[in-house]
Amino acid sequence: MTRPLKSAAIILAHARDSGAAGPARMIRGGAATTLAALLLAVLAACSPGDPPGTELDGQYEDLVELFREWREFEAPAFVNGVPDYSEGSMALQHAMLPAMRARLDALNHENWPVSRQIDWHLVRAEMNGLDFDHRVRRPWARDPAFYVMIHAAQSDVPAHEGAVVHGWIDLWTYEYPLSPEDAQELAGRIGAIPGVLEQARTNLTGEAHDLWVAGLRSYRAQSRDLATLAERVAGTSEALDAAITAAGAATDEFHDWLEGEAGLRRAPSGIGRDNYTWYMRNV
Repeated sequence: MTRPLKSAAIILAHARDSGAAGPARMIRGGAATTLAALLLAVLAACSPGDPPGTELDGQYEDLVELFREWREFEAPAFVNGVPDYSEGSMALQHAMLPAMRARLDALNHENWPVSRQIDWHLVRAEMNGLDFDHRVRRPWARDPAFYVMIHAAQSDVPAHEGAVVHGWIDLWTYEYPLSPEDAQELAGRIGAIPGVLEQARTNLTGEAHDLWVAGLRSYRAQSRDLATLAERVAGTSEALDAAITAAGAATDEFHDWLEGEAGLRRAPSGIGRDNYTWYMRNV
């Protein structure tokens, strides 16, 4: 799902506890710290310093803790490595969202220093974004490309453009030749792709024609990227070789299914001017 850029303070707090590796491997090694330092410098240049002797509202620590809990809440449950975007799971998440928002609204942030008020608004924007995904975009139900997991090259935005499935795999973050540990990790993560695409066939109930047609290109690209990876890491790990082969076959089968369904999905894909305006103002 789409996330606005986190503030420097929250990046540091989150990076210390969660690390760079994991199911949503966004930033590897020291990149999180580097980005955080850069953002701290930007905030220092743009925001006035705290007046001498000012004591910060203790509730700011509550915001940091809420942010950690929020990121866990925002991610779907994983079952055998497959994120659960089923209708029931998403309905439950949306129903629980107001409680998270109420906790954020309860924080008395008006008297915090500007930089910390910005943190509060960034968390608010993320919550608004998830609410928008549930009410309007519903990428897990409308956009087949949402389930693309393989990304061979770095995006020109902080994470990825548009909505993206949890558990995505940034191949460019790994060092090649792969270490045994990385080969094992990749085998497990790539091994989830057939299950992700199988679930997607049930979840994708939307009729947005343009999104279905555009998804064909995305899965052709994933198939090529998997084939390229297979050549690059051949012989590194039998488990990885097998996972890539299975993921490639599942991707090609999903592409063919998508191609057959695209002609049947005839609804407009746009979200409308009012929804777009709300998103620009609140997310």
